[in-house]
Amino acid sequence: MTTPSAPGWYEDPEDASLLRYFDGVVWSAHTTPRHPQPAPVVASPPEQPVAAPVPPSTPEGPAVHPDLGPQQGWSTPPGWERPAPGGVRLPDGDVVAEWWRRLLGWVVDTILTGIVAGIASLPLLGDYVAAVDDFVTQLGQGNTSPDLTGMTNALADIALPVGLIQIGVGLVYSTLFLVWRGATPGKMLLGTVVRPASAPGRVSVTVALRRQAIGVVSDLLRLNPLMGLLGFVLAVVDPAWLLRDPRRQALHDKVADTVVVLRRR
Repeated sequence: MTTPSAPGWYEDPEDASLLRYFDGVVWSAHTTPRHPQPAPVVASPPEQPVAAPVPPSTPEGPAVHPDLGPQQGWSTPPGWERPAPGGVRLPDGDVVAEWWRRLLGWVVDTILTGIVAGIASLPLLGDYVAAVDDFVTQLGQGNTSPDLTGMTNALADIALPVGLIQIGVGLVYSTLFLVWRGATPGKMLLGTVVRPASAPGRVSVTVALRRQAIGVVSDLLRLNPLMGLLGFVLAVVDPAWLLRDPRRQALHDKVADTVVVLRRR
C-alpha cells in the first residue's frame, strides 16, 4: 500500500474493514467503518441504488473516499510498502524518521560542533581580537571614522583556517559517533539512528565518511568567495531532497546508502 500525499480518509493499513484519517503527514487515531450496514431489502418499490458512503468532513476540507479513484503522490519502493502511523515502515520493522526529527537533531549537532570548533580556534583569534580592540579604542577616543583595515585584514587571515577547523571537527564528530553509537548526540536526543538501507546494523567508517562527503564539499565551496553560492545551493538541496524521496533519504543518505530510522525501545 502506498503512503498518501493529501489529507483524507484512506483504507486503514492495519484493518481493511476500516477507514483511517491521514492528516497529510501522519496517520491519525480516527477511524470509521469502510462500508455501512446494508439497507433492508424490500419487495416494492424496487430497490433504489445506494450512494457510496462518504466519510465525515475534516478541518482540512471534504474527505476523499478511497474507492472514488486513485490517489496521487509518491509511492514507497518495493518491500517498503507497509506504512506505519507517523512514517514509512521498512520490511524488517524499522520506521523511517520524520523530517522534523532530523532537522532538530542537525541543529543540536551544529551547536555542539560549533562550540568545539570555537575552542579549537582560540589560538588563531589573537590578531583578530587585537584588531577589534583597536577599532573599539578609536571609537572611544571620539574618532567618527575609525580605520576598518586592520580588523578586515585580520578577519580575512583567519577565515580559511577557522573554516577548515570547523569542517574537521564536524567530520571527526560525526564519524566517531556514527560508528560508535549509530547516531550523533543530536540524533540520540531526538530518538533516531543511522543504519544501512539494506539491513539493520551500525555503519562502517567508510560509510560514515561517505555519508559526509556532500556536506564537506558544500562547506569547502562556501569558503571560496567565487563558489560560495554553489556551496549554499548544495547545502539546501541536500537535506531538502528527503521531503519528496520515497525512502525519505537526503542526498548524503543516497551517496552512502543509509537511512535514518526511529530508535527501537
